[in-house]
Amino acid sequence: MNNKTNIVVIDDEETMLRVIERTLRSDGFTVHTFSDPRAGIERIRSGGIDLVITDLMMDSMNGFAVVNEAMTIKKDVMVIVITAFSSVESAVKAMKLGAYDFIPKPFDPEHLLLVVRRGLDSIKLRQENIVLKKELKKNDPFQALTGISRPMQDLKKLINKVRSTDGTVLITGESGVGKELVARAIHFGSDRGDKRFIPINCGALPDELLESELFGYEKGAFSGAVGNKKGLLELADRGTVFLDEMESISPMMQVKLLRFLQDRSFIRLGGGQVITVDVRVISATNEDLTECIKAGRFRKDLFYRLNVIPVRVPSLAERNDDILLLARSFIEKYNRKTGKKICGLTSEAEKILLASRWEGNVRELENCMERAVTLGENEMITAGDIADKSDDPDNIDGCGSYSEDMSMAELEQWHLDNVVAACDGNKSQAAKILKIDYTTLLRKLKKHEFITEC
Repeated sequence: MNNKTNIVVIDDEETMLRVIERTLRSDGFTVHTFSDPRAGIERIRSGGIDLVITDLMMDSMNGFAVVNEAMTIKKDVMVIVITAFSSVESAVKAMKLGAYDFIPKPFDPEHLLLVVRRGLDSIKLRQENIVLKKELKKNDPFQALTGISRPMQDLKKLINKVRSTDGTVLITGESGVGKELVARAIHFGSDRGDKRFIPINCGALPDELLESELFGYEKGAFSGAVGNKKGLLELADRGTVFLDEMESISPMMQVKLLRFLQDRSFIRLGGGQVITVDVRVISATNEDLTECIKAGRFRKDLFYRLNVIPVRVPSLAERNDDILLLARSFIEKYNRKTGKKICGLTSEAEKILLASRWEGNVRELENCMERAVTLGENEMITAGDIADKSDDPDNIDGCGSYSEDMSMAELEQWHLDNVVAACDGNKSQAAKILKIDYTTLLRKLKKHEFITEC
């Protein structure tokens, strides 16, 4: 799978060079090794390189110069630096120059592969966003649908098909998954993209107000109606309306909306003229409308009108591969808002995020990252910055509490215990979350004398 990925490795220690080469080749990567940094730079200059791994402390040319040269040659090249554990400050400096991540010596080969795979995932995401920007007519929130997981890839393919049509769309999914983002992506990627997109939260408005907001009113229609007012459906002519929380609308409003959907015509409150508009309707719900129909709370005929093109947005639990990508994108977002320059996440913080149960989905993850960036005092988001996630019994059935005084061995054991416990003892699932193979997990558990009944 990785045989088309070209990696340049630069290190003036031959032994280290061979170890890295053997580790990468074992995972199917094409590796080009150089003990002379200048020769490595020339190989990057010749093209076709996806990722660069370089030692920071070398005699003939330091790693900072390698990072600068590599990114001058290819602006979007991914660079990972290797440094002694005591020189983490230097690694952070390299990241400020544009390096993607760092690996402290001595390192576990599995950790090296984990960082490399994450870097390549980031490259794929970057390339994907470039392609999507070209496809869309304007810079819209489609790129905010961050994700390289299979469910997100399938969703984006479906959006690409749906946006080229004019059919009515029903978006379903749990609260916080990003249903409005999907609606915006459909609208702005369509022929209507240069017209208005008007979102309406149906659950936030009482019947009378929702009706007047949707259809508008004429002067004197009710007390306080001192003039004519166009409704949102009229204002969205030739564009799109997004009706969120459809499950909350009353039977009376369901009837009026059904009539509108039949021929896209309506009468303003207090008026007599039939108004026809060309509006695409996208609706959304976080409930199962078929169950609402069985319970007598939703009209079957309205459901069929809305559900012409069903689009389901996956929960974050279904797209675990996207959690770290989303977290990094939120760090960048709130760096811009707060003026901070947080470089990323420590490996321990990443493990907490991967092991947490995000019942509030992407919205909850974003809130967590906003808080961590706003309150964080380090170059990177640490386990302590998001410790509330690891200590929350609704997220991880923890085996003990996190402590800043833990040794590295104790911290690793703490994470292993929590992740396996969060998976209800399912070690295969835990291994996937930790991004290590099953046998490695067993070995680590045995090393720490892991007790399953924690």
